[in-house]
Amino acid sequence: MTTFEHALLGINGALAAGLHRHYGWKIVALAGVAAVAPDWDGLPMLIDMSRFEAGHRVWGHNLLACWVLGMLLGTADYRWDLGGRIAAWITRYGPLNELAASIDRRRSFSARTWGVWVGVAVAAALSQIPADAVVSGAAGLSDWALKPFWPFSDFQFVYPLVPWGNVGVTIVFSVAMIAELKKPAAAQRIALVTLAVVVVYIVAWGNFVNVRS
Repeated sequence: MTTFEHALLGINGALAAGLHRHYGWKIVALAGVAAVAPDWDGLPMLIDMSRFEAGHRVWGHNLLACWVLGMLLGTADYRWDLGGRIAAWITRYGPLNELAASIDRRRSFSARTWGVWVGVAVAAALSQIPADAVVSGAAGLSDWALKPFWPFSDFQFVYPLVPWGNVGVTIVFSVAMIAELKKPAAAQRIALVTLAVVVVYIVAWGNFVNVRS
């Protein structure tokens, strides 16, 4: 999946679970960031393409790395209210200034809520593995297998159903995002429908379109 699609997968997962009703927008934002975070292993592309080829979808796309990354992100965001701090900084300028008064800052902490933050971050990070397994490959590109048990095992797998960059998933998430912004009260229902449509689209494309092509 693309970065945009990973972020919207995490966001819609949190909305579908109804977490925003109990924990507000910050838990949704965390899910979006954590869902993208494992792609850090693509950064070597800026320095050395051979390292990128060796490490992307390996170093960050495994169970251990996703768990550790989720733990760190969830803990840091909850303990230091990173989402609130960033939002407060952004709304200090320009037309967003009118939103500044609505940005709440966390004043209390609890072990239970910290557990929720960490659990959401870990789950969102782990979503990269199945998502990249089924949305993979394209014209001129390999299917790019993942190694979920690395560094303990070199077992690899991929089950490409939709090619990377396919606009169908992007369109579904984009339409959902607009609908959720226009009807925030129905965000949970919209997110549930969105995830169901994405799954159906991926399965249908892989079993009908790919078979004919």
